[in-house]
Amino acid sequence: MEHIKNDILDYLKDNSFMDTNIGLNDNDSLTQNGIMDSIGLLELMDYICEKYDIEVPEDMLTPENFDSLQGITNLIVKLVK
Repeated sequence: MEHIKNDILDYLKDNSFMDTNIGLNDNDSLTQNGIMDSIGLLELMDYICEKYDIEVPEDMLTPENFDSLQGITNLIVKLVK
């Protein structure tokens, strides 16, 4: 699970408004902290689907699943199994 979280964090540092020197806790809101906007979230979802070869069901497209490192990691783990 830790490697998934680190992969997402690397993606965010490379493809978002995130300052590469900022510390991000697992449950920090990506949108409220200005790291991702709605377009960025769509791009992140595309990246996740391609990288992990998964499809995210419509009912899983919720803020709880996409607004924090922990939520994104938990979603990937559920869908990869």
